[in-house]
Amino acid sequence: MSESIVLERLLSPARGDHAAVSSLIRQRVYILPTRPGLLLCIAIFTMLLGAVNYNNSMAYILTFLLGSVFMVCMLHTYRNLAGLIISGAVAKPVFAGETAAFPLIIDNRDGQIRSAVKLVCHPTHKAKRILQQDYQASWINLQANQWQQVNIPVPTIKRGLLPLERVIISSCFPLGLFRAWSYIHLDEHCVVYPKPVGIDPFPTPVSAQEEGQEGMKSGTDDFAGFRQYHPGDSIRNIAWKALAREQPLLVKRFSGDGGHTLILSWKDVGHLPKIELRLSQLCRWILLAENQGWNYGLEIPGFQAGPARGTPHKNRCLEALARFGSEHAD
Repeated sequence: MSESIVLERLLSPARGDHAAVSSLIRQRVYILPTRPGLLLCIAIFTMLLGAVNYNNSMAYILTFLLGSVFMVCMLHTYRNLAGLIISGAVAKPVFAGETAAFPLIIDNRDGQIRSAVKLVCHPTHKAKRILQQDYQASWINLQANQWQQVNIPVPTIKRGLLPLERVIISSCFPLGLFRAWSYIHLDEHCVVYPKPVGIDPFPTPVSAQEEGQEGMKSGTDDFAGFRQYHPGDSIRNIAWKALAREQPLLVKRFSGDGGHTLILSWKDVGHLPKIELRLSQLCRWILLAENQGWNYGLEIPGFQAGPARGTPHKNRCLEALARFGSEHAD
């Protein structure tokens, strides 16, 4: 089955939903004159009336020449968008208050250059009123038979799953007399973590012997032996000499602060008055613990993660905070 047939089925109106790929086919590209285009159209019509009234051949030539430019410009503006294929990609998580970047892949499979293409998120009026700010536009120029990735910036104000609202792709190329545009609907989301704020100190650490752990921190204290490597361990603490002797991948352990681990639980932030303040405090603790190389666990209603560290563990805990349901609200 050819790729074009697959895309046609994905974009079939009978599906009733939005596929992960959007194609700007002819029926979905709209075009209207801009304000300069309308003024030129009025000027051409006025010149035509004058040419007819005075039967002036030079006026006829100038009128039809400008009319031809007007029509050719309309065709080029329309073709600058028609046929493009747009697909979405995974957006990187951000913290509340930061700007989310939704990556879109614009695929130009025709043998013509697409210039001055504008993409901007166009949410509902309700979302605009909440954010009280405009959305930034992104501009791209596409070479023939090439694709390009562009990031659509979307501001965030609260945690959770942020959907990508309707995106408008438009162009006024080449002379700005016409504006062609189309609407892009992609089922893409961005995970928005809580804002990491809070002034509370860390909860009391739990002894590693009580938890059955080997220590959570590899620091500069007294050397205490080796342990097996776990994903997320710092490469600076790997026993490279042992690896060179064809031994298993080991990590150096040090005595001292490494004999404790942190369990970040919901009860530790229960004194805070609001749900969002509790989540923000937990988020700050997770980031601090990760930066200091500690083992930490997270226990909140509906989610529990044992002590560990590393980027995958951190992202898993932060995503749990971002997805914390409203059913737990006070």
